[in-house]
Order: sequence, then C-alpha cells, then structure tokens
Amino acid sequence: MKAIYIFASLLSVIIVNSCSTYYYVQTDVGRDLSVVRSVHTAGTDDGNVVFPFDPADGWKVSDADPAFEVDFHDVKEKMSHMAQKKAVDIREVPVGEEGAFSPLLSAEESLDKRFRWFYTYYDYRADFKGMRDMLPLPYEGYFTEEQLELFFRGGNPPGDWNGIEMYYLLDDINQKFAKWYSDATYFVLCDIFEPFCTPQQVAVLDASKERFMEGIEREAMFAMQPDEFEERLAAVAPEAGFGRIYEENAAAVDAAYEREARIIDCFEVSFVYSMDMPGRYVDGNAENFIDGNPSWKVDAYRLMYGGLVLEATSRKANIWAFILTFAVIAFILQAFSKFCELCGRN
Repeated sequence: MKAIYIFASLLSVIIVNSCSTYYYVQTDVGRDLSVVRSVHTAGTDDGNVVFPFDPADGWKVSDADPAFEVDFHDVKEKMSHMAQKKAVDIREVPVGEEGAFSPLLSAEESLDKRFRWFYTYYDYRADFKGMRDMLPLPYEGYFTEEQLELFFRGGNPPGDWNGIEMYYLLDDINQKFAKWYSDATYFVLCDIFEPFCTPQQVAVLDASKERFMEGIEREAMFAMQPDEFEERLAAVAPEAGFGRIYEENAAAVDAAYEREARIIDCFEVSFVYSMDMPGRYVDGNAENFIDGNPSWKVDAYRLMYGGLVLEATSRKANIWAFILTFAVIAFILQAFSKFCELCGRN
C-alpha cells in the first residue's frame, strides 16, 4: 500500500517534471564587474529551442560546442544550445523578462567588489521571492515547518537515520503533500465557480469538500478540469442544482481557470546557476560546484518553502600590493640599516 500511496502523491510532480525545461546559467565575472552570461538548454523533441527571454534582445544564439551534461539532481540533461550576452552590469542580463509572473524569472541580482589592499573581494547575491503568497491554500494544518524545509529544501534531515527510515519519513510527507494539493485544487475550483453560483450553491461548495473527496482518487484531482469538477459536484450534491453552470459560462470559467493555472507554469522550468568569479571562492551558501565554481539548483519547489538567496564571495590577490609592500619594507629596512651604520661610525 505504501508504494501505491507514494505513486499517487508524487504523480503531480512526475507530470510536471516530464515536461520540464532545464537551463544552465553560467556567468563569467570580470575584475571590473562586467559579465558574460551564457544560458544553456536542450532542444525540444520537435527541434525548437526555447529560452526564458527574448533572444533578439542582444543575445547571441548558437549551438553548444561541444554539448555537455549538467546534473539537475532529478535528471542529467545534455546542454546543446546556448544564448550568450555581454554586459557591464549583471542587471542588464536578467534570466527572464520584466514583469514576469514567475519568481524564477524575476530574481534581483547584484555584484560588488571590496578593495582590501592585499586582496580584492567580489560578492554575488541573487534574491528569489518565495511562492507562499501565490499558493491557493496555506500549509498550516498540513505540514510542520521542519517537514516543509526537509521536503522542499532537503534541510536538516535526522542525523542518525538510515535510507530506509528516511524513505518512510518522506513517504509520510508525500501523503500530506498529496492531500494538500488535492484540497488546494478543490478550493481553487470552488473560487472559480462561486461567482456563477446561487447563495445555496455557494453554501454547498463550502460544506461538500469531504463528500466530494470520498471515493475519488487523489491523482484525479491533480489535473481536474472545470467541467469535470461540476460533473462531480452534481453527483455528490444533486439537490443543489449543479450541472449547467459550466455549459452556460464556459468562456468565463475557462478564462478564470487559465489565470489560476498560471502558477503551474512556474514548475515547468528548472535552473542551475553557476558563477565564475575572479580569484577563489572563499564564502557563500553554495553546496555544489561545477568546475570549481559555486552552483545552485533553483526551481519552484524550493520557492514553495519561501524566498531563496544565492550568495558567493571570491577573493583575488593583488600581486602588485604584495610587491609594493615588500619593496617598501625592504627600502625601510635598508634605510634603517644604513642609518644604524652611520650612527655606529659616529
């Protein structure tokens, strides 16, 4: 039974990931903070190449030569195409377009440098807004904060647990996620239909969730369409007079459904960011590295927990400062030595 539950609860994730587009965002930072940003992706099955921005806006599109593989944790994807753009400021090469609905495409990025004589420090930061406020149903009553962090961020797993124990722990959270997801779908569809309902029908919507869910497979809720929803309502509450609302208001209901379903688009892309900064990485919150450069996975599931910040600091030695300092010290020592020698003669 546990295997069946796991399949059901992860079905929505599998559906989304099966059509995901993966992007590898590689940024080379110059000592003057200018950047060369390369966004890599794979072609679609029909041969098209899609980028999360308009390539005509100063991007140079080409084949990746050679193609290479990037680990996105859930899949290893071969990057075969690339869009590249140079800029004097990293804010001029956003991975997305102004006014984008998805927080994945509207990160606030910054680059700074700090001169400290012997070393110059370079600081990178990217702020991605969380998606909790975009969700149709709060997490309270479904998850603890610890469960959310583990499920969406992989944070703080029990230190002495083995793989089997972690499997059952995640299975329990998976089941809670499936219940949350199916309940959220119900409430979204209720909100869509409510403007077209009588007061009696609205009261039935508010009171019928448990009856609606009885005997229905949870995976059936994950992709339920408005007409299917009303058909189910008519079956569980025949006294309320459901059955003609969608037929009489199909265009308006479908438009509302499309607006609510926009959030699903957020789950159709995944990113790995990698920063090649001057010098050596010395601080930040990266846990993965590609060719020695800090990298981070960014997707909608991580943002479902809350805002996400990418931070990296590198340090570049100022060779001239070392040479100048040693030269000054040597000059002072030599001058002091001559001074002592003259004092000894006198």
